[in-house]
Amino acid sequence: MRLGWRRRSHKGGRKFPIVLIAGGTYALLITVAMGLVLFMTGKANFENTFALLNDKAVLTTNQLEAGLRMRLDPLTGAVSAMQALYADSKMEIEDNVAVRTVLAASLFSVPYAEGLIISKRGRGQFGVVKSEDGKPQYLPWHQEDNHFNGPFGPPKVEVDSPPIWGPIVSNQFGIFMNVSAPLVRDGKLDAVLTATLSMEGLSEIVESLDSGDGTTFIISENGRVIAYSDLDKLDRNGQGEGVDMRPDGERLPRPISRFGDPVLAKLLNAPTLVPFAAARAAGVDVREIDTSGGEYIAMSRRISGYGPVDWIVGIYFQDGSVSSEIRRLIGSVLIGILAIIVTIVLSFFVARRMTRPLAKVVGQSRKVAHLEFDKVDRLPSSPIREVDEVLQAFNSMAAGLGSLNTYVPKTLFRKLMRLGVEEATRSREIDLTIVFTDIAGFTHQSEGMSASEAASFLNSHFAILVEAVEAELGTVDKFMGDGMLAFWGAPDARDDHAEAAVRAARAMQLAIHAANDALAAKGHPVTRVRIGIHTGPVIVGNIGALDRVDYTIIGDAVNVSQRLQDLGRCADDAAEVVILTSANTLRLLPPDVPRRHFGHHQLRGREADVDVWSLYPGKPLEEA
Repeated sequence: MRLGWRRRSHKGGRKFPIVLIAGGTYALLITVAMGLVLFMTGKANFENTFALLNDKAVLTTNQLEAGLRMRLDPLTGAVSAMQALYADSKMEIEDNVAVRTVLAASLFSVPYAEGLIISKRGRGQFGVVKSEDGKPQYLPWHQEDNHFNGPFGPPKVEVDSPPIWGPIVSNQFGIFMNVSAPLVRDGKLDAVLTATLSMEGLSEIVESLDSGDGTTFIISENGRVIAYSDLDKLDRNGQGEGVDMRPDGERLPRPISRFGDPVLAKLLNAPTLVPFAAARAAGVDVREIDTSGGEYIAMSRRISGYGPVDWIVGIYFQDGSVSSEIRRLIGSVLIGILAIIVTIVLSFFVARRMTRPLAKVVGQSRKVAHLEFDKVDRLPSSPIREVDEVLQAFNSMAAGLGSLNTYVPKTLFRKLMRLGVEEATRSREIDLTIVFTDIAGFTHQSEGMSASEAASFLNSHFAILVEAVEAELGTVDKFMGDGMLAFWGAPDARDDHAEAAVRAARAMQLAIHAANDALAAKGHPVTRVRIGIHTGPVIVGNIGALDRVDYTIIGDAVNVSQRLQDLGRCADDAAEVVILTSANTLRLLPPDVPRRHFGHHQLRGREADVDVWSLYPGKPLEEA
């Protein structure tokens, strides 16, 4: 890691403020682009015209869809309510009086419903319909070969089916829309309930939604006219408006090709208008249609839920001055779009050149975020004053953080950055597992070393210990002479802190064994280490005063781990690493961890005896 970076000023010339370069460039480009757009568009009312047309298209089709759903959804609600009532009651389908009473009440609560029919396999159908005088007409049970079999059955519903709108059906009594739901009790499908609406009723709904400014229509996805508000004005043979040329017996729905409306005949193939992007984003298609009778604007949207195919609902009206405004405005918009594209390209080019040094800051910042200070490169200077100050400030910051990281463990550094310093370092009492290590006889061993040799030996030793701690995501608290204090469970809360601490101690034991083999091969004395492990409550957080605090732990549990380490003096002198733990920690370990009872001992500073155990006893030969 390179330290001591010094700020170097750019000597290539004068520094320019970024506001002057970026602001002036962008202002010039935007002025040119907007000037071209305003020059070609001319009048501001064009924009207002299309804003209002977009709003009108969305509002008109929204009102049309909402009106349809407000009138059709109650049919779905009626069969759904009856379905729920049947499931929760003891009502029997064969009880004609009770069932018809409920059907009649439900039928007349829905204005546009024309009939409620119950179909039962093997029994037939019966129900209630609205008569022409507005009174209920009760229909008796009929077998499957009667007229009800046309529109009402058998609906393809299952036990768990929701209310389903079926296809439009026709019989000698009319053409009907229908929605059906199963009547289920105790998991058994007893019958099917169907609500009906005739196409005449749907046409009345569409006529009620017609504002009078145009013609309202419903077309199926497969190209059939389902409803039309101006049937009485339909000119089928060119004989003028108001002449109804519909042949007897020919009723809706009808294919568009045989319907006789020249606007609808061209609707599905007409292109959508480009300026109506806002309406199109809201699901509304706005199309211009040319016919021999004039130009028309059609607004439509697709809705689903009322049969196996989607509907296209909309309205069209004759175009006057709008189409000419559209054509002029489209040309202006295309020129404006071209100018904006040029502006964007030039802006990106300039911005890229200006921000290239900042991109280097981002790349080096990622290395800082991962605490890879030894990989951080010094950033070069820039001719832009503000950018140059940012680059030099980053260089100074990286150097300072690299120096700070020498004194703060990387694991703690990362945790504090991830969790937030204020929350992570808040002092609190929690249960942690503490590991205390010490080199046996190091005072005597270091008598024959110089200061630099002793420092080098300790650095190598602590590197082994820290690697084991960081591998198990522990926190190194401090180094005390030839000893180390580490803990698990803070600032990251974890339930397996005892297991992680013991795994780290085992890793230390194996690493020290490998290091001792290398020392022995060179004729140097081996290192013997004592490790004490204890789990208990401590206070963890920032401890200190004024501007000098440590993130550390205090409490009796820390003392116990140190006393356990001291107790290792009584263990086997031939063992390279002695790991002693209290019963508090042992209870949190899996049963396969090798252990041996070390007895009950009275540790200094504690009145009661501590139950002590030795983990991984003996010289480690291989990973357990």
